[in-house]
Amino acid sequence: MRRIPWPGRLVTMVPFLVLLNAFADDGEKYQMTPLFNGKDLSGWKEVGGGKWHVEEGTIVGETGDGRYGWLVTEKSYADFVLKLKFKAEGQGNSGVQFRSHVIDGEMQGLQADVDPEPTGHTGSVWDEHRRNRWMAECSEEGKKAYKPGEWNDYNIHALGDRIIVHINGVKTVDFHDDMAVKGIIALQVHSGQIPVKVRWKNIEVINLGYGADWKPLFNGKDFAGWKEHGKEKWSVEDGAIVGESGAGGYGYMATMETYTDFVVRIAFKCDAEGNSGLFFRSLLKDTDIVGIQAEIDPTPSNLNAGLYESGGRAWIAKPSEDARKLCRLDDWNEMLVKAVGNHYVTYLNGLKAVDLVDTQPMSDAVRGDTPKPPLRQGVIALQLHSGGGAKVRWKDLYVKVLSATEK
Repeated sequence: MRRIPWPGRLVTMVPFLVLLNAFADDGEKYQMTPLFNGKDLSGWKEVGGGKWHVEEGTIVGETGDGRYGWLVTEKSYADFVLKLKFKAEGQGNSGVQFRSHVIDGEMQGLQADVDPEPTGHTGSVWDEHRRNRWMAECSEEGKKAYKPGEWNDYNIHALGDRIIVHINGVKTVDFHDDMAVKGIIALQVHSGQIPVKVRWKNIEVINLGYGADWKPLFNGKDFAGWKEHGKEKWSVEDGAIVGESGAGGYGYMATMETYTDFVVRIAFKCDAEGNSGLFFRSLLKDTDIVGIQAEIDPTPSNLNAGLYESGGRAWIAKPSEDARKLCRLDDWNEMLVKAVGNHYVTYLNGLKAVDLVDTQPMSDAVRGDTPKPPLRQGVIALQLHSGGGAKVRWKDLYVKVLSATEK
């Protein structure tokens, strides 16, 4: 399958850290921030069966009841640079999870391995409890750089779909993966009877958010750049767009600008069970719409981030079960949609929900009485479904238009 070019994606010949200069204008926003205060486990929570405590300025992870154990950050990260030191004192395996999620009590996501054996997999990246395979194996130079039984520096860089890991300043892996765009960071203790004991210290992160070059779609104050369709209620409260059923018909708040190939991201929260959605590449005539919708579904059916085509085929892709489990029906959720040509990818709370290459012929129609989806370009629109009972909040609306080079 052709991979969608990730916005801000790195050209292989360019050193990774050179690209970080793109963030320099944001000053202190992108400074290295400690994740561990050296005193206690504030900002972290325990998951699973490991034992965790603080000793002499280090986090110590040990075998507990024999199950996997994780010490998990309370905050999630999209693009970042993570630096830490570790020392494996036991015989059992460990690792550093990143862009990961806890689903049904199990960790899912990428793990930079910590193996006490000199010829082990330290510096390699495993996909934990998901694809269950090595995503990239440590280079020979990286294996030589690892110092068993001593303190080692681990640097993990994630920008867009590119992942780079260093051990003691030596690159171990450099690969692309787009299964998740955001997730927690966690320290791991492996399951089993072989005793695990690992120390961690100097844990710091540069939080790069979702990267550079995003354009806000909403100014947080009014509907400048937007056009209302229908007779539902739209307002701005506390920096968020609020849509509420009034007349009970369809309602849309649509951008004045049209978009072709892009990435759009939003945060949404449903205060009632009425259906909603995020339309893209869409055409509106009053409240008649043609286009694709990334579903917002506050009901128990929970089809959030699935793709529904209005004016055409209805459901064209439903979300993965794991993404559905990440939905927070009573809280804010993040959704990201990428559209490049006939390839659509959606993410819910950082995890891929849909990855669809659409075989349906696309239309170039920009206006017309009977345009046929899917369309190559169109507006982005927030929807209130007919039937009443909907109240949805949207905030953090951003779009990144993909350049010809990125395509």
